[in-house]
Amino acid sequence: MADENKSKELEHDDESGFQFAKEMLDGDVTAAINFDRLQYHPVYGYILFEYLNCDEEQPNATPYTSHPNRYWFRNKRKFISLWQAAQAMGAILVLVNYAKAGTLHEDKIKVIRVIELDRDGIKKEESCNCTREIFQAWFRKLNRECLD
Repeated sequence: MADENKSKELEHDDESGFQFAKEMLDGDVTAAINFDRLQYHPVYGYILFEYLNCDEEQPNATPYTSHPNRYWFRNKRKFISLWQAAQAMGAILVLVNYAKAGTLHEDKIKVIRVIELDRDGIKKEESCNCTREIFQAWFRKLNRECLD
């Protein structure tokens, strides 16, 4: 009998589900959003993570300086939907600004816990800037706590 408390390592990105939905929509605009990560913590409850990649092609934006309110006009539907989903689940919404490994700003990560959001943007938040190493230690600790 399998141990129901066991989980597996992340091995690959599940793009097949995304590709399937895209195929089925056949070019229609989507009404959905994809969550990057949802996990249950024994103390904090559900935590909904959204990873926000700061692309090197954006010369004035780093993970420390970028913020969803700066590009709200382009992605407000996504953030409002994430907030609504988090509220419906009683979850904490955490946005993580990062740059890909091997890029100029790879060691800059900003963590934003959204506390209040409305149709015009994020109104209240808690945020911190950290290094990749510090974020990784915190993230791994949080993950282990969720496995208990």
